[in-house]
Amino acid sequence: MGVKKKKEMQVAALTICHQDLETLKSFADVEGKNLASLLLHCVQLTDGVLQIHYIKQIVPLLEKADKNGMCDPTIQSCLDILAGIYLSLSLKNPLKKVLASSLNSLPEFFLPEAMHRFTSRLREELNTTDLYSYRKVTDNISSCMENFNLVLHFLQKSLIEILEENRKCAGNHIIQTQLMNDLLVGIRVSMMLVQKVQDFQGNLWKTSDSPIWQNMCGLLSIFTKVLSDDDLLQTVQSTSGLAIILFIKTMFHPSEKIPHLCAASFSGLHQCPRVVYEQLQEPLLW
Repeated sequence: MGVKKKKEMQVAALTICHQDLETLKSFADVEGKNLASLLLHCVQLTDGVLQIHYIKQIVPLLEKADKNGMCDPTIQSCLDILAGIYLSLSLKNPLKKVLASSLNSLPEFFLPEAMHRFTSRLREELNTTDLYSYRKVTDNISSCMENFNLVLHFLQKSLIEILEENRKCAGNHIIQTQLMNDLLVGIRVSMMLVQKVQDFQGNLWKTSDSPIWQNMCGLLSIFTKVLSDDDLLQTVQSTSGLAIILFIKTMFHPSEKIPHLCAASFSGLHQCPRVVYEQLQEPLLW
């Protein structure tokens, strides 16, 4: 009886752009012991499994640094490159999970700088105009929630364009299936973000002229249109219905007004969510 050979883990190697590569080369020390040297050696490998070994060395190396490391341009640049690497990796790549674990385990005094670099890289991604890159960007949104307004604006833009592309591709079931998946992911990420808005933004967004409020209204309008569009998959429609309930529950207080709100203003909600706000006879009590 033959011995079954153990299947080796397949991990796609990470890569970086030429500019980031040159940055690492410029900061790498002669001894090859600083963070830039570690990352340079890592990205030059073509074996993803070996790269995991190097990624796991990031935190132990930074734990040796003191708080002055926050001002070290080498560490700042490396954190920026790490953020770019993380956002470039596929969700299915084991390297993304390992890198996420390392980033979450950074010494506390490095976290603000890491978040700043992460936000900057994500902001660049949010500016994409490539429709078929939206899914990748949406997958990365949950990793960086500090700039809610920017993220919500991207979600609103992407969902509108996905719906329009789906209309144009009527009859092309392969493309429409992918677009439906992208639409579903976008709606679910929106729901996840709105549950976090209170934690990250406090009460600053709770005014009708707040950019966050306006973007949430825009998303609410999109979800309502999706719910009423029978050409879309039932799963997408039902998820949109849940999103509507969640958004209304989050945005409108006190909760006793919600039944009146739904009864009196749902038709206005479909046309323009701002009507919902304006039709309330009494001021909202935040």
